[in-house]
Amino acid sequence: MRLALSVLTLLSTLPLMACLAPVNPDPDEDGLTTEFELSIGTDPEQEDTDADGFSDAVEVLTYFSPRNADDHPYEGEYTRGPLMGSDEWDSYTEDAGWDENDISKGWKVTDQHGEEIKLKRFFGNVILIDMGAEWCGPCRQATETLDEEYQDRKEDGFIVIQLLTDGLSMGDRNPDGERWIDDFDITYPVIEDGEFHAAKRYVPAGSFGIPNYTVIDRNHEIHTWYQAGGQPPLEVIDDLLDEDPPSVEYSLPENAEELYEALSIDPNSWIY
Repeated sequence: MRLALSVLTLLSTLPLMACLAPVNPDPDEDGLTTEFELSIGTDPEQEDTDADGFSDAVEVLTYFSPRNADDHPYEGEYTRGPLMGSDEWDSYTEDAGWDENDISKGWKVTDQHGEEIKLKRFFGNVILIDMGAEWCGPCRQATETLDEEYQDRKEDGFIVIQLLTDGLSMGDRNPDGERWIDDFDITYPVIEDGEFHAAKRYVPAGSFGIPNYTVIDRNHEIHTWYQAGGQPPLEVIDDLLDEDPPSVEYSLPENAEELYEALSIDPNSWIY
């Protein structure tokens, strides 16, 4: 009888003991708490929810989506800031266009690393769209120092997207991006754009001069449109870089400062 009572007493305390058992606040050990992961829609049991090779913590801290395998830190280490959600972006770009003072419409291309480049993912950066061709002497001259200028400014939120429309002869719609990159030791995105997929959006119909520059400011508005000839407008770019980036609502964990330090990420840099 006493044994039976002891067992009953033990069984009656088990639910209480279970309630008192400690709960692991970070079961996948990625540095993000379960509460935070549930708030942003990631899996608290998986360190890398979208299985793209980057932990949820790294992607959150560097403004990439931990739920989208196609959105991850670029191989080319291009600049990136916080982005709006899809609904907010659709509302923001409702009146987008292709002329000065317009918010630029979007497009996507593939860079030299085989990665998809979407223009809208560079929101908050100052963007230089540089159109040229391999045969073009002034284009080559302008490119000689462009990567150095890019490196000097990229951590402040500057990105160059260079669109090659021709190869080594005029009218050759097969530009060789690798050859161009090797010639000038380029690290920014170089796009083989022989079909004018992106270039046609920033030039008038018909013929146009090269080199040709369009500058998009931090608010994604076209500041300088169709500037043909000469060198890239670096003074304009520097003035725009001095402006504050747009404010975007973006969720960071309460322990973000500790995670930045643990993962050796500079919170003030626009690159990872």
